[in-house]
Amino acid sequence: MKSLSLVKSLLRWACVGWPGRVNLLLCLVLLSSVGVILASYETRALYSRLQVEEHVSDNLDSEYERLLLEQSAWAGYHRVDQLAREELQMRSPGQANFVLMRRSARMVSTAAVEGRQE
Repeated sequence: MKSLSLVKSLLRWACVGWPGRVNLLLCLVLLSSVGVILASYETRALYSRLQVEEHVSDNLDSEYERLLLEQSAWAGYHRVDQLAREELQMRSPGQANFVLMRRSARMVSTAAVEGRQE
C-alpha cells in the first residue's frame, strides 16, 4: 500500500505542470542510459573473458594432440621391438622352439555354438 501511495504522489507531482513532466522524463532517460552503459560494459567484459578461455582451450587441444602423437611414437611396434631386443635381450624363438597345437573337434564345435573362441 505504501508503494502505491508513493507512486500516486509521484504522479501528482509530475502532473503539476510541464516542468515536472520534463524533469521526470529526464530522470527516466538518465536511468535508462546508465542501465544501457552498464549492460554494454558487462557484455564486453564477459566477451573478453570468453576469448581468453577459448584461447586456453585451443592451446590445451593442441597440446593434447601433440601428446597423442608422442604416445603413439613411444608405443610403436618398432620401438617396442627395439627395446625388447636391446634392454631385455629378447629374441624370436627358433624353429625348434615352436609348438603347434590343434584344437579337438569337440572344442571347435562348442566354440562355434557359443560364439566364442578358445
